[in-house]
Amino acid sequence: MSKPSELRFGAHGSLSVDLEKGVWHSHEDGCGGGVLELIAWKTGITSWAEQMGWFEQQGFKEKRPAPCPESPDVLPASRRMSACYDYTDEDGNVLFQVVRYEPKDFRQCRPDGKGGWVWSVKGVRQVPYRLPQLLRAPWSTPVFVVEGEKDVLRLESLGLVATCNAGGAGKWPDALNESFARRRVVILADNDEPGHQHADKVCRALSKAEAEVRVLSLPGLPPKGDVSDWLDAGGTVEQLLQMVDAPDNHQFEFDDQQPVEEHFEPGDDAEEKQSQASLLVKFVEQRFELFHDENKDVFARDRTTGEVRNLAARQFRDALVAGFYSDSGKAPRDQSVREALGTLSGLGRFHGDCQEVHLRTAGAAGDYFLDLAVLGSSRAVRIRPGKWEIAESPEAMFVRPESMQPIPAPVPGGSIEQLWHVANIPHGSRLLALAWLIECLRPDTPYPVLELLGEQGSAKSTTQTALRQLIDPNSCPLRSAPRSSEDLFVSAGVCAVVSLENVSHLPAATQDAMCVLATGGGFAKRKLYSDADESVISVKRPIVLNGISAAVTAQDLVDRTITIETPVISERLEVTDLWREYEAERPCLLGALLDIFAKALELLPQMQIPADDRPRLVEFARLGMAVAAAAGHEPEDFLREFNASRQESLARTIDASPVAAAVVELVEARPHGVTAPAKDILRTLEQYRPTGCDSWPRSAKGLGDALRRAAPALRQIGIECKSLGKSGGAVKWGIGRKLSKQCPASPDVLPDDHPEQDIGTCRTSSRQLSPDNTGTSPDMVFDESDAEAF
Repeated sequence: MSKPSELRFGAHGSLSVDLEKGVWHSHEDGCGGGVLELIAWKTGITSWAEQMGWFEQQGFKEKRPAPCPESPDVLPASRRMSACYDYTDEDGNVLFQVVRYEPKDFRQCRPDGKGGWVWSVKGVRQVPYRLPQLLRAPWSTPVFVVEGEKDVLRLESLGLVATCNAGGAGKWPDALNESFARRRVVILADNDEPGHQHADKVCRALSKAEAEVRVLSLPGLPPKGDVSDWLDAGGTVEQLLQMVDAPDNHQFEFDDQQPVEEHFEPGDDAEEKQSQASLLVKFVEQRFELFHDENKDVFARDRTTGEVRNLAARQFRDALVAGFYSDSGKAPRDQSVREALGTLSGLGRFHGDCQEVHLRTAGAAGDYFLDLAVLGSSRAVRIRPGKWEIAESPEAMFVRPESMQPIPAPVPGGSIEQLWHVANIPHGSRLLALAWLIECLRPDTPYPVLELLGEQGSAKSTTQTALRQLIDPNSCPLRSAPRSSEDLFVSAGVCAVVSLENVSHLPAATQDAMCVLATGGGFAKRKLYSDADESVISVKRPIVLNGISAAVTAQDLVDRTITIETPVISERLEVTDLWREYEAERPCLLGALLDIFAKALELLPQMQIPADDRPRLVEFARLGMAVAAAAGHEPEDFLREFNASRQESLARTIDASPVAAAVVELVEARPHGVTAPAKDILRTLEQYRPTGCDSWPRSAKGLGDALRRAAPALRQIGIECKSLGKSGGAVKWGIGRKLSKQCPASPDVLPDDHPEQDIGTCRTSSRQLSPDNTGTSPDMVFDESDAEAF
């Protein structure tokens, strides 16, 4: 039992039996089917009557009635029964049966209620084949509709959900439609005229039943070929599912030796006689410029409007189909579109130039662009020190995902104060919010993460929406927290600003991914289970999130986070009036923001921070000082807001780490600190362990890891925590107060009678050397500028 519903046989489990579906498959021989097919494969018995005899010899009883005896008035005596297919209701009760004969022919019969059969199905309820299996399938699972029961069983043996109607092509009754309501249906047409007509008929019928229907033409089918022929020729389940899940414009790669059917359009002109795929390629080459980026993704730039679209996106496929129809008056076939896109992808990748494509913002070193995303144009705002202007044909190229919305043309000379009528930002944090908005427009620097905290009803979501829609309007401005790092990167791939709503908890892995996202990085995974290709998402994005409680707790992310608490609203306004006023003022608000941005770029070289006071977000801190000066404030006003936010985040980090909290209490109790092996320090810290702590380290290594994570936060409150390396078979750590530069070395700093080696409470510019002048004496005084001395 490889799983509760599956049996496995053979030395390597190559033969599987699905107990729920009642089918089997040999992965080694590439064949499968139902019970009768298994008997035929193992025993060589192909006659239905002989198979029933085999059942009796083995002690099994057939539960269904025996079929009606063959007679000359029913079927010629030269034909023999080869298979029986039961059509059952929802509970598995046989309604009627389709009997296959060799040479190929089909008859239908129904139980007569007395243990026999009647060779007529008049008045019998019509159901799709394998109805119980169809109803048990999850709603999201694709259901394959084929022409014959043999193909159904073949697909079921491969773990797929499949069905068909009795009677073959052209015999689809409307009574079957209700079983497919609101399901994903994929019709696999046989490669002949009746097969295409049957697929069209079923597609129209199921579309009326509110099913999500798609007709899939398998490549390389011989005349009159079906899905079983495609599988026999080397097709795989992975390729089939890839065609189902991928956008319609995706080109699939198969065995080059498989024949591919060419479609030709009739006409007298030589161009008309070309394949439709070739005409589509020529159409694109005339109207678009093909190129690729560093990840080898192919893009098409409209030669008229300058708009850029990803070749693998639905936007480009729709533009291609609509443009081709407008020019030629003919709708291209789905197969031709896929073939054309495959050719265009190769041309763009190997013959196109490598160019950089951006999402909403671009530029570096004081010369930036903001894409307005106006349909039918490539207009963008260009921002430089002291000025900004609208560029009709900017040098940077932008791609626009479907959820991206246009930005209204900015109007210069406005006031940013109107923004605070909608965004509930306290006076003491408005420079922070303003600097964060402007930093979002600089893609060449690390992005700070903005966290909005506040109690219920403090307009956190409204504030976040107002900030985000000003610089990156989106059809979905607020999104729920991602379930995984992959979801986070996928969202970042199509959003210029990652905006998360109502976040109460962030797993450690997600916080690590946010650090990568804020500073720039990538996420990669295998494209398909059957290949070795990678799908890479490489992005750098600003992040904003809101919640009642603080969700950012990891030290690395806290160092990159600005926390603003939204105050309680004393007077509430009607939301409709509020947003109506915001939309009317949005062009002036954006113009005011750009005015401040341009002025800040001009003042930026004058902003300096002493080396000892530079925070981790030094680029953001300098920009914030320039923004404050450009907005009519003092640069120190921004630093006060910034430092206040940092201190709040710092306290939160220490509170979130039980080891950090214990170290603070240890240093308060022992001002001289402690230097000892990690194992001894762990025992010492036990007496300061917070009550009810479940995440306490259990080993010296665990303590060392926790101390390394907490060290940056502790250092900012004056506590040094460093590893001294291995000595005497154990790793030693030193914990103590950070010493002042002005305090001279004193023999009183390290008392000889202390039970443990202590770190002094003041700092010196020199160190005491050991007798061999290596500087590793345990009695040395800590010098902050020299980690080895510590």
